[in-house]
Amino acid sequence: MAATKELFSEIEALPKEYLVELFDFVAFLKMKQTRQNTAVYTDLDEGYKAMAADAEREQEAGEWINGCFGDLMDA
Repeated sequence: MAATKELFSEIEALPKEYLVELFDFVAFLKMKQTRQNTAVYTDLDEGYKAMAADAEREQEAGEWINGCFGDLMDA
């Protein structure tokens, strides 16, 4: 925790023009991370759509789930 406070103190002591560059860089990193996360979710959505379109596998999955609940109800 002390190291974090020390780091923030050093950052606050930087000249204003350096802070602007630092904030711009952090904003760039956040934007890049957001784009990467969006790409992952898009891939997941497409994957789920493809699985849902596979009627045979969906039927098998439904039967398996219903079987599991039946086993739980019998226990």
